[in-house]
Amino acid sequence: MDLAELMDSAAKPCAIHVSEDGERLVAMRLADDWDVGLRLHRRGSYRKWNVLEIAVRLRGDQESISGNDVRELPLGALIEEARRLATKSAKADVGGRPAVDLAALLEARDGRFGNDDVMLAALAFEYVSIVETGSRTPSRELAERLGGAAGSWTNRVGEARARGFLTPVDRGEAGGSLTPKALSRLGISRD
Repeated sequence: MDLAELMDSAAKPCAIHVSEDGERLVAMRLADDWDVGLRLHRRGSYRKWNVLEIAVRLRGDQESISGNDVRELPLGALIEEARRLATKSAKADVGGRPAVDLAALLEARDGRFGNDDVMLAALAFEYVSIVETGSRTPSRELAERLGGAAGSWTNRVGEARARGFLTPVDRGEAGGSLTPKALSRLGISRD
């Protein structure tokens, strides 16, 4: 299926198709006037999608699109939404199950987090798992699952990143991948 076919067949406000090579085709309807389609390619880690193609077309009787029409479209917001939908459609790729579980560690320690490598590696795994599902607020989700304040979880994730269990990301951005150090500490092997 190509982008035009997806745009033609989209019966809902948005539709996603995963191609054989893992690219995401995303079609969106804006009101009853516009169809916008994007072809995205995953780069490196999760939540990183390059836009390879954008298709814009009018619905209805109008014959052409002017430059002013296109400039009025919120393309930045549309691209971000397409990236969010692509991330949400992606299967989590954290690789295997860890030898330790964050919830079990917290329970065994009477809810005390501590600051050791095993705990930070388990947190990194849990964090990456949440982010790969497309969550925009992973610290809040950690707080809901495990208790405590979202700000505390944000600080703990920062510590896991600083200690080398998560790869760096831009300030304020959720994401990152498990590092070889985290995989080793968790007993996960990457083939």
